[in-house]
Amino acid sequence: MIKKAAKQRRHVMLIGSPGTGSLCSPGPWQDLLPTEELQDILVYHNPEDSNSPKVRVVPAGKGRQIVDSHKREAQKKIQFRNMLSMVIVFAIVGYSFAINQPIMGIIAAAMLFIALRYITPREDVLIPKLLVMNDGKETAPMSTGPEHTRGHFWATYGTTRFKSGGLETPAHDRVEAGAIHKANKGVLFIDEINTLRIESQQHLLTALQEGEFSITGQSERSSGAMVKTTLCRAIS
Repeated sequence: MIKKAAKQRRHVMLIGSPGTGSLCSPGPWQDLLPTEELQDILVYHNPEDSNSPKVRVVPAGKGRQIVDSHKREAQKKIQFRNMLSMVIVFAIVGYSFAINQPIMGIIAAAMLFIALRYITPREDVLIPKLLVMNDGKETAPMSTGPEHTRGHFWATYGTTRFKSGGLETPAHDRVEAGAIHKANKGVLFIDEINTLRIESQQHLLTALQEGEFSITGQSERSSGAMVKTTLCRAIS
């Protein structure tokens, strides 16, 4: 039954008393599912709405290449900005000494440096986050859903972290994948499904039916509650 379900990409619910063998059933799935279909999941900054990060799915191995490419581009922009800042600062200071107003020149240069450092757009916003990476895996991924244990709801459905520090961490960089996203093209194993809360059962049903599930903050009192990604590949 499991072999047929794996080939047809179906879901299986095993019902029985303790000792039926449910804990042993996920193993064969991993060996039957092809690894060449695995995918990486990236999360991008959304310039139109920072609280709605964009999700992109690419073949396994491409995610790291895309992130590295964006990092190189961001590094080039940082270097150019720093060089331009130094040129402008030295020009202002030199001009201030030329007109015999060194103090005013130094103050203007300091203000300009602060403006360029903290007011200009941050380059790290341009770097996507590699949310799920499946590069180099020899078997299909398998994740477990412990949301029936109180406090672990986010571990299955994903969440977004709080703001950190004085400068806000970009919303897309605070997104954390859940078990259903890590299990994409693999196996999601949930034990004792009858113990799930109604809310968890509804979310699970949505993920199974649609094959996609948005990630949002799971704590209503946190800053992450405002963040919600575009539809993210769940389990297929």
